[in-house]
Amino acid sequence: MRDIVHSFDVTAITLAGLRKRFAEGGTVALDDVSLEVKSGEIFGIVGRSGAGKSTLIRTVNLLERPDSGRVTVLGQDMLALDDAALREARRGIGMVFQHFNLHSRRTVAENVAFPLEIAGLSSAERRRRVEEILPLVGLEGKRDAYPAQLSGGQKQRVGIARALASRPSILLCDEATSALDPETTQEILQLIRGLRERLDLTVLLITHEMGVVKAICDRVAVMEAGRVIEEGRVFDVFTRPEQPVTRRFVSEVIGHAVPAATIARLPAPRAGEARRLAQVLFAGPNSTRAVVSEASRDFGIDVNIVSGRVDEIAGEPFGVMALAAYGPEDKVQAAFTWMRSLGLTVTEIAA
Repeated sequence: MRDIVHSFDVTAITLAGLRKRFAEGGTVALDDVSLEVKSGEIFGIVGRSGAGKSTLIRTVNLLERPDSGRVTVLGQDMLALDDAALREARRGIGMVFQHFNLHSRRTVAENVAFPLEIAGLSSAERRRRVEEILPLVGLEGKRDAYPAQLSGGQKQRVGIARALASRPSILLCDEATSALDPETTQEILQLIRGLRERLDLTVLLITHEMGVVKAICDRVAVMEAGRVIEEGRVFDVFTRPEQPVTRRFVSEVIGHAVPAATIARLPAPRAGEARRLAQVLFAGPNSTRAVVSEASRDFGIDVNIVSGRVDEIAGEPFGVMALAAYGPEDKVQAAFTWMRSLGLTVTEIAA
């Protein structure tokens, strides 16, 4: 497998000013959405159910036509293509679905070959492509198995193989892991990452799980009510979330909850003093600074480390701690303000 260095300089997908409403006076699925996905990157779109993310990803290959806006894929204006040109353009865009969508009466090989059959390739060429693809997804021993004989992870591998059958440059993943258990999810995500490197793919995926974004994506957009409310490098969005929705998503992965039993064991504040709990996320040039001891010394407060861990996002390390700070309210708040001035993310936790 060759190593590919991704510069992300070339734009593979441009979505500009997309609007989509289902039925007259009905739900607004997309509300002036604009995004750019660079060639070779894994771009995640995260949001709760109904946020518009499934509609958005389906506009890329025009399974959903926007009411207005522009869709450009690999330099082509998708909305300007006639039916024949659109069919040809779609061969460059593979799609993986949440519920696999396999034909139960077709074998693994026949499922993978199905889009090639529709495209009119000869049986010899279809067989050659299938034999080429199955080893890439770890299914070389399952060629003649039927979907009922496969695990969920194996079914999704078939779905991925089928999406790659036409040798696309772009892979769309529509909640590709949400029907899988956590261990299998990680296996499929690592498979997608490896295929991106091996085949030089651009991957656009949607999910409602920020853990999926953390595991695989280079950049992410957060959607709510049909709009993109936050976008950026995964590391930046995780360590400096701006919107309340994003902060809730991030907290599900890196967490700031302190168990009630732990809080109950913490010393009570002295008379006239406050006790404040906070999560402090350490990233950037001050991530190794002795912040706790400096805050205690310079602000005259006591700081107790309640919990802490070191993690990694998109290959970059960060640390997260839960702290209990004791002292005069103004001194505690001044210490938190000072920490924020260092570029650290300080989130107070309800005690």
